[in-house]
Amino acid sequence: MKRSVRNRLGDLLLEAFADPEKRAAIAWLGRFCDLAAGRDRPEVSLADLLAEQPPALSGMDYRVEAAFAHLVGSEKLLQFRCPETGEMPTARMPTQIEGLAWLVELQSDVRTAFAAICERARIYANLAAHMGEGKAISASGDPLRKAMAEAAMCFNAGLFFEAHEHLEHHWAAQPKGPTKRFLQGIIQISVGFHHAHSGNYEGAVNQLAKGLEKTIGTTGEMFGLDCDTFLPKVGVAREEIVKRGRARMCPMPLSGIPRMPVCG
Repeated sequence: MKRSVRNRLGDLLLEAFADPEKRAAIAWLGRFCDLAAGRDRPEVSLADLLAEQPPALSGMDYRVEAAFAHLVGSEKLLQFRCPETGEMPTARMPTQIEGLAWLVELQSDVRTAFAAICERARIYANLAAHMGEGKAISASGDPLRKAMAEAAMCFNAGLFFEAHEHLEHHWAAQPKGPTKRFLQGIIQISVGFHHAHSGNYEGAVNQLAKGLEKTIGTTGEMFGLDCDTFLPKVGVAREEIVKRGRARMCPMPLSGIPRMPVCG
């Protein structure tokens, strides 16, 4: 998947933590992928797409037009097209006018990544359905605690790139000191497991080592993260990768990657 496409997807998910409209957009993207999967061309009629609301949207207060505004348009993921006229509106959601049937399809520059987008969209849709459940964390007023809980949701879903991206915004805003160093360590651990899950030996062992070095000696709870449970398991996972060696490195399954335990 191109970096630009991966970033579009990642931004949509990370912004959805604070924006219900983007959660709705993710749910509609997941439905689009379900309907378009297996077709020669990844496109769906707008009527078919809107015929049934994704289950994740039950009880959610949003407008369909507002949700699709986050998916459709230049530098986004989808576009509307009328096959009879070739029209592709971007400023409004089309309607069935004079018998014209509108299609929803991928933007031309993301079509080659359709399978990867579908895989990610389904994970995103499942994650988005549970966003907002940690109201106690949100109400605590600690942005780093909230960010750690949200990053853990991504990490535990196998979204290591998104976990790293989410924490990186907060890391960049910190002055030099223990907090910045700890956050960088968790970021590097996320990157390390991204490489491990992809089967990249050097990236995995190097980034995990850097992350462990920056979090060494951290005990107890840090921004809601149970370090006593998580960090030793990270060390064990790295040791297992090293023991297996470069020649026998293969993509590490999610079952072999420790979960990030966070307190509510």
